[in-house]
Amino acid sequence: MGNVLARKLIFRLGSVGFILDLSFVVEIREQVVDLLDSTYRDLDAGIVGALDFRHTWVPAIDPAIRFDLSSALPLSAKTALILTSPEGNWALLVDRAQEISLAGRLQPCEMPAILRVAVSDYYAQIDLLDNEPLVRFEPERFYGAAGLAS
Repeated sequence: MGNVLARKLIFRLGSVGFILDLSFVVEIREQVVDLLDSTYRDLDAGIVGALDFRHTWVPAIDPAIRFDLSSALPLSAKTALILTSPEGNWALLVDRAQEISLAGRLQPCEMPAILRVAVSDYYAQIDLLDNEPLVRFEPERFYGAAGLAS
């Protein structure tokens, strides 16, 4: 059994809520307008640009593309979650970081079989927080050796 005191970051893409283990998060940047260079992109890999993070350019991923979610925010208005991976830091562009919650508040929820088949490339589990379904965001499905191979 996992540590129920572990902390999770809840963030939003459009109207959909996601949870991410806080151990992946290096920093949250709410103002990226002057830090994002969209000329460095590889949309096949999900990379929509490069983000200047502590004087180093890191890949910026917009997961809304793979989830096929619409957002009213332009890339420059998004919040960047700087995440760590074995390949180094990278930026996950989200609509907003909502809150940090204890893992013990989350209740695992069985995903309907039809949904599991349709979305299995990008997520496999959901949890409930105050009766709202939240997608467990799995960073390795979006960036890194496993994510780029798909």
